[in-house]
Amino acid sequence: MRRFSTGFSLVALLVVDEDISAEARQALRENCLRDAARLLMRQYALNCVEARNLLNVTVCEDNNAESI
Repeated sequence: MRRFSTGFSLVALLVVDEDISAEARQALRENCLRDAARLLMRQYALNCVEARNLLNVTVCEDNNAESI
């Protein structure tokens, strides 16, 4: 039986979005997802859960934390 990943990533969309800072886009291109998540958290006032959901990466020590 063949299995498929059920994950969904917005990285490809974020890399080309000019509203995203150049620094965050570069981190995404380099697959430095934690760095990109931290940058996006600052730029858009995201909390840890939102950043994790956006990039599918653990950003904070406590995944339920409001900020890093």
